[in-house]
Amino acid sequence: MGSMPGIRAFCFVVALATAGAIAEEARYSDEVARFLQRINREGQGNARFRVDYPGGHAAWEHDARASLSHLLGLEKIAAQAPAFTPSVQLGEMEVHEGYTRQRGEIETEPDVRVPFWLLRPLGTGPFPLAIFPHGHDTVGMDSHVGLAHDEAHAKRIATQDRDVAVQAVRRGFIAIAPATRGLAGEGIPDLQGRHGKRGCRSHLMHALLAGRTAMGERVWDMSRLIDWAFTRPDIDMSQVLMMGNSGGGMVTLYAAACDTRITIAVSSCAFTQVIRGDGYIYHCDCNMVPGLLAWGDLPDVAGLIAPRHFLAVSGRGDSLHSEQDIETAARRAKEIFSTRGVEDRFAHQWGDDGHRYYKRLMWPFVEGVLHRP
Repeated sequence: MGSMPGIRAFCFVVALATAGAIAEEARYSDEVARFLQRINREGQGNARFRVDYPGGHAAWEHDARASLSHLLGLEKIAAQAPAFTPSVQLGEMEVHEGYTRQRGEIETEPDVRVPFWLLRPLGTGPFPLAIFPHGHDTVGMDSHVGLAHDEAHAKRIATQDRDVAVQAVRRGFIAIAPATRGLAGEGIPDLQGRHGKRGCRSHLMHALLAGRTAMGERVWDMSRLIDWAFTRPDIDMSQVLMMGNSGGGMVTLYAAACDTRITIAVSSCAFTQVIRGDGYIYHCDCNMVPGLLAWGDLPDVAGLIAPRHFLAVSGRGDSLHSEQDIETAARRAKEIFSTRGVEDRFAHQWGDDGHRYYKRLMWPFVEGVLHRP
């Protein structure tokens, strides 16, 4: 699991669009839908938030976070790497307008090396920290630092606000743009197309066979990056932002639920319910956590971020998701924050241009949190 191969992932945009069209138009037969509704019936989640949870909100938060960590396989990952200390190597420093950039690599567990970009403002600090996991994109970490591979890539970065790490460093953050394990070509390859010629699915299957999950491994990597960042004297440990779009938004959601050091989470074009009413699954296989519906749903995951700050951004016309189910999920998450007494720390906002970042929505929320007394 070394460096990322030099292949482009823009063809994946077409695959996303096709999958999204199916999500809106295709329907299961009545018989299949009834079966899925029966096994996934609403309310069966044993960690689903409810106002009458024994012991109140604090007890729910404790129990739900512990059981979610178990579902993700975080305990298994830790047990398979006992007493392991992540190591980081940084490359040559490049000076850009107002900040420096270095390419680094962190070994998050034995034989797992995750590349990343480190952007640092000029000055002494300390600076707040921002981490930007990406979705399905072999050049995602480069997109996040505005490093275009060709003219088409440059246009995509500019028109979809994808250079989020540059946006962050210019706002005074130390920004880390890592590769997301299994989504950037640096994971477990799909030998001979055994898993549909999809590396993310190959990665998922190997994780599941070992009692882990791909999402748990991604959350683990983000936490190890925070561990390393907190050893730096130029980091303000009281302000940690995580922001991601699509699959990166899913990593952000789960990481913020599990790691309470993350003080602000922004999940773009990812937050919804796990399934449609008839059982259709919205997210890619590699984002799935086995048994999640027996535990709760994504609004419950979001609820574990309270009393910290969480913004969910969605795109109108995003064919991967249902606007109705997004609104339902947002209402449930808001109820949990409200019960916690921090309703104003949750927000859901709509962009008007589909599946992408929206800097005009994200940064006012983030800066509003940072500038609070």
